[in-house]
Amino acid sequence: MQSILAELNDGSADIDASAIISTEGLMLASAISGEVSEDRAGAVMASISSLADRAMREFKLGNLEQLVMKGRNGYALMIQAGEYAALIVIGYGDGPEWSLALLRSIPAAGAISDLLTPGFGWSMEGPVGIPQGSI
Repeated sequence: MQSILAELNDGSADIDASAIISTEGLMLASAISGEVSEDRAGAVMASISSLADRAMREFKLGNLEQLVMKGRNGYALMIQAGEYAALIVIGYGDGPEWSLALLRSIPAAGAISDLLTPGFGWSMEGPVGIPQGSI
């Protein structure tokens, strides 16, 4: 998982940090600067995800797949990575970079989902059968 994040961050000037959190808010892997508390970031994103998913179902839009948050100093994206985790992507800046980062992040979320799918990429002992060049 760490290599997926490294490839994502290194391959895009639009992405400053990224992380993988479980649906319970546990940080599974991260490439986040020391200024951000990983535990707090995971818990906050899990809470936001839960509320957004509830809103999506209430509006009859289906399950939450992506969430975009834009602020004055940048953006945060959350992309579901299967049913067990989400990819969080952060960028600092005030331009349209978030849309480019989203396009670059979707394949990474797919690779993460593959890793965490029981029977394909994950077991209690750790990763197994990881496809090479999956992103």
